[in-house]
Amino acid sequence: MKIKRWLLLVLCLSLFINSYAQLDTEERIEFELKEGYGGQYLAKFGEDGLLIHSKNTDAIGSNSKYKIERFSSGLKLEKTKYFDIPRKQFLDETYETDTHLYMFFKSRRGAYTLLKIDASNLKMKKQMGNFPKRSLVYKIRILGNMAFFDAAIKGSPVLITINTETGKQSLVPIIVPNYKTTALSIEDIQVQEKSQELFVYVNAYIKRDHELYVIRINENGKKLGTFNLTKGLDKKLSSISASYMGEDDYIYTGTYSTSSTTSGEGVYICRSVDDKREFIEFYNFLDFEEFLSYLPEKRQAKIEKKKARKEKRGKELSINYMIASHDIILMDGNYIFIGEAFYPTYRTETTTTTTASGATTTTTKTVFDGYQYTHATIASFDENGKKLWDKTFELWPSYKPFHVKKFITTAVEGDMINLLFASTSTIYSITYTSEGDVENKRSYDRIETGSEDDKVRRSWSNIDYWYDNHFLSYGLQIIKNKSEKRGKKKRRVFFINKISYN
Repeated sequence: MKIKRWLLLVLCLSLFINSYAQLDTEERIEFELKEGYGGQYLAKFGEDGLLIHSKNTDAIGSNSKYKIERFSSGLKLEKTKYFDIPRKQFLDETYETDTHLYMFFKSRRGAYTLLKIDASNLKMKKQMGNFPKRSLVYKIRILGNMAFFDAAIKGSPVLITINTETGKQSLVPIIVPNYKTTALSIEDIQVQEKSQELFVYVNAYIKRDHELYVIRINENGKKLGTFNLTKGLDKKLSSISASYMGEDDYIYTGTYSTSSTTSGEGVYICRSVDDKREFIEFYNFLDFEEFLSYLPEKRQAKIEKKKARKEKRGKELSINYMIASHDIILMDGNYIFIGEAFYPTYRTETTTTTTASGATTTTTKTVFDGYQYTHATIASFDENGKKLWDKTFELWPSYKPFHVKKFITTAVEGDMINLLFASTSTIYSITYTSEGDVENKRSYDRIETGSEDDKVRRSWSNIDYWYDNHFLSYGLQIIKNKSEKRGKKKRRVFFINKISYN
């Protein structure tokens, strides 16, 4: 299924190379954001259609009301299903496979509901239970019929597994030889679909020393191997992602730092074969020739001068970014890296309360406000991890996601790599050769509303590959229509456009 979609993606993206390629909006649906169900979220299932789930914000009682709708590939509503979730449980995370949508709800006290929804007919399997006391539960990943949760119990990392068919819960302890479990923490968990394994990346600390271990686990929770990826290194890996190259052959990429495990000063590329490190190369962000090109010229010049002053003193200037790394692409014998740079943003919330005596108290707190993406870098490395070339371009999505995601769709055809992404109401496509030259660069300001009289005042949008030569553009729009004779002349909608390239 995934191979078929990938080949179709390559086919449709190759149309960018053709200067006569046209972008057309085939279908559009929109939901006016008003009382009742709102906060729509979208899950794509290729030519089998898509699902949209939303919550009833007006519902009262002991349960929260949710709705899930199935739409065909022509954006026609085919089926609707309603379901209840205990009110104290909130939607923590969703996860998609080729055939199912998983929705995970949990309460602060550890009660949970895990829904497995068949995308073809909306049939649901519901597993409910409680996590162990004093446990903290983070990410969910699905491998086979098992849901894996990155968790910690009494300060020690574990994987909590739930069988999505039977509801059986079990624990997989995270153990690294010569380390106390309280000195370990899970950096991330990643599903390797090609090898049907789960990779668990574990930080191990002894005083100020930090190592990063990779633990491989099969779909039954059995450990297949553990190895130290950073043995003998003087740098700390602050993020990591593995790309499957062949049996027991992986390329790792992510960010590194000389002092911290939370921020990145640059990018590394590493290869392991049979759980042994073959090579690892580190590149400061400022080693990339165009990494600062998205900034205003004065800002670039200021950083370059500061870098030169540091180098005269025998030191290295560092700038910190977080990077969402794509899977490594093998092209013409070289490794193609694509990374999207972002940083967390915060806002201040103020609350005023009044006591029975009439006195008022004002409190403020800082809350996370999503990730702001700024730019992206594409680079080529040879078989030993030596950088051959790099390019950088601005990436400024119109909304800030609350989880790390990848905004760019990529595909390779021969010695061409195609990138597609959206910003506000504009769609961009860039085609690079294997030598790093820009073969084609185009933009399309074509996120339509369906009426020539509509004027889009504001737009927050995303674009994702769907199937064949079709893409989905979706998000929020504020639309004004002075010629509208009925109802409001201004509407705020969640929209979905089906876009095709011909």
